[in-house]
Amino acid sequence: MESISQQQDDGRDGRVFMLRWTFERTDLEDVFHASLGALRRVRRWVMPPLLLLTVIYVALEPSWSDVRGLPAVLSPVVLILVMPRGMPWLMARMAWRANRRLRGGDMEATVSAAGVRVHSPGAMLELTWDVFQRVHETDRAFLLALTKAVTSSVVLPKRAVAGTDDLAA
Repeated sequence: MESISQQQDDGRDGRVFMLRWTFERTDLEDVFHASLGALRRVRRWVMPPLLLLTVIYVALEPSWSDVRGLPAVLSPVVLILVMPRGMPWLMARMAWRANRRLRGGDMEATVSAAGVRVHSPGAMLELTWDVFQRVHETDRAFLLALTKAVTSSVVLPKRAVAGTDDLAA
């Protein structure tokens, strides 16, 4: 199904936007990327001490012929470097495989001054704006977070918005 947006006037609070799109795994990836923002901040504080410990270990290692302990020292460094990039993809893939209803499901959202109404395969969700803790914008979507952690979010992909004027609104 092609993503379209329609603009209507609800007569009392201004404009109403109808968004239609087909749910994709990348929509889930956006949620998990946003939720790992805290991990990225932790990485800034954890990475320098780990690198320093690695340098000290390498400098104090009496013999390079016995490097059995080196993988134990380097594995946390490698994990912290790789995890923020690979984890969102892996988490989205697992969630995608676990929920068959999401695969190729036609989604519809109505965005108005009153709130957001989302129709997904097998469910309908209607939320007022005051239940959202924050709004996070990625390159591909708007994430309306129900909690401070972005993992509980309503995903509104930007591809469902017809024009740049609608996107700015």
